[in-house]
Amino acid sequence: MRCLKLQTLLLAAGFAVSAAFAQTPAEPAPAETAAKVMVVYDTALGEGWQNWSWAKAELSVDLSGSARKPIRVTAGPYQALYLHHEAFSTTGYKKLTLLIQGSAPDGDVRLFALADGKVIGEGYLIKLGNAGWKQVEQPLSVLGAEDKVIDGIWVQNASGADLPKFYVTEIKLQ
Repeated sequence: MRCLKLQTLLLAAGFAVSAAFAQTPAEPAPAETAAKVMVVYDTALGEGWQNWSWAKAELSVDLSGSARKPIRVTAGPYQALYLHHEAFSTTGYKKLTLLIQGSAPDGDVRLFALADGKVIGEGYLIKLGNAGWKQVEQPLSVLGAEDKVIDGIWVQNASGADLPKFYVTEIKLQ
């Protein structure tokens, strides 16, 4: 009761009252409630990201009838779309998401995270198709990248044969 009276007196005098005097817990600040998101690629590379691919990777490709401007990848055997960033911690991020679409009905790619320029774990196999965009959401724990320091992402042709072109966009860490 004394705290409530003191709070009332301070408010009446025009002083700010800290959350310690409040009877209900303070609401978290908007930044504390917002999900952490890092854009790797949307219609262009996100801040700090660079294209280090050894597959042919064309950024911001116009697709007729689409607002998306994906990366078009033409990959020979085991070649990859390689997006590099200076090393950063994945603490606070839970998953890697992207949209992917093939130009032929078959094909496999593997999604990898990298630390010190080296692949972490076994990666995640993605089956490509040409029937529209496929949403991929892969937990960082499965990629071996949860609460780690990473510096890149690969989307790699998983076979020893040429892979028909495929498209990747809306790559994010969340």
